[in-house]
Amino acid sequence: MRLHGDSFRLEYRAAQLDTMKALYLCTRALMGLAALAFVVTPTLAVADDFRLFTETVRVPDLGQVTNYVLATEGRRFVFVPPPKWSVKSDSKNKTVHLLPEDLRAGINFKIKLEQNSEKPELKPEQLREEIMERYPGAAITNEFKCYISGAEGIVFDVRRLLEQKTMVSSRIAFVAFGGGRVEFELTANAERIADYHFVFGALLSSFRIGPAATKPPISGQAGGLK
Repeated sequence: MRLHGDSFRLEYRAAQLDTMKALYLCTRALMGLAALAFVVTPTLAVADDFRLFTETVRVPDLGQVTNYVLATEGRRFVFVPPPKWSVKSDSKNKTVHLLPEDLRAGINFKIKLEQNSEKPELKPEQLREEIMERYPGAAITNEFKCYISGAEGIVFDVRRLLEQKTMVSSRIAFVAFGGGRVEFELTANAERIADYHFVFGALLSSFRIGPAATKPPISGQAGGLK
């Protein structure tokens, strides 16, 4: 990762995908149309228990729009990335990375599973300790609640000095579900982080957690949905 003031770049090895067709301001409405028929495109990334693929849904008056689906451990995590952002999965670390075209910011979310199917409790003090262990010397500047997939989560704003010369900010959100939790992190130059708060919030608003599809996959399609 190389950061140089306003020319901040996050260097992930993310593959560029086709431009998203979704109308960004309609993410909430699009995710509410899950009952509609889907046309499923080929799988983007495959692992035995970690699959990332897209589903193209037909929406009245909008035509076809694309949702991303992460299927893992019997669950589906459905989301709409910001327009023109690339999406890549890391099955080894159970993480999905999202990057804008100019690489001036980065968002990732990570799935952390528990030993049982119970919904873990999010304890603010414990989460603060985790953040400080990850980023020694950082400062937590804000803390507030968020709502993701109908569940209450916790968000922390964090500032830290990188390489003793560049101030970086992160917005880290945690949400629990039955059997684990999802952790989202937006990172950008401290002077530019506010420019990405809207897209980060919209990503969280679009996020849905549910059981995996029970139908067997259709030949030539991913996910087993018609």
